[in-house]
Amino acid sequence: MRRVFFDTWAWVSIAHADDKNHPVAASFYRSFLRDGGMPVTTDYVLGEAITLLRSRTRPQSAILFSDTLLEGARKGRIVLEHVDPQRWEKSWEMSKKYSDKPSISFVDFTSFVIMRELKVKDVATSDKHFEEVGLHFRKLF
Repeated sequence: MRRVFFDTWAWVSIAHADDKNHPVAASFYRSFLRDGGMPVTTDYVLGEAITLLRSRTRPQSAILFSDTLLEGARKGRIVLEHVDPQRWEKSWEMSKKYSDKPSISFVDFTSFVIMRELKVKDVATSDKHFEEVGLHFRKLF
């Protein structure tokens, strides 16, 4: 089963029909699921996506998206990883290591840690930071 990490960018693009990247992201997501793929994401990414969707769409749209994603996680159709204290500490250490890249968010560092831990290389994102850290992640957009 192919696993792909879904970053905030991907979830917002999938959920927000007016987003300029919606057609590409939604099409990718549909075919990825149809082919039996397993999305991987984190509670931090989900929190960031909810925040953006609440500011860019109607509140009901953000709620529907979030409830659908959470239901998918409960039913085992989406891997929703949590940033526990150990992962948080690893993310903090990584953020210090890459202090020369101040534009990388802490949420991204938590994603990097979890992707490495789960050995997930492919990421649904347009965020260049996933390639800038030299951890061999492959952006799909």
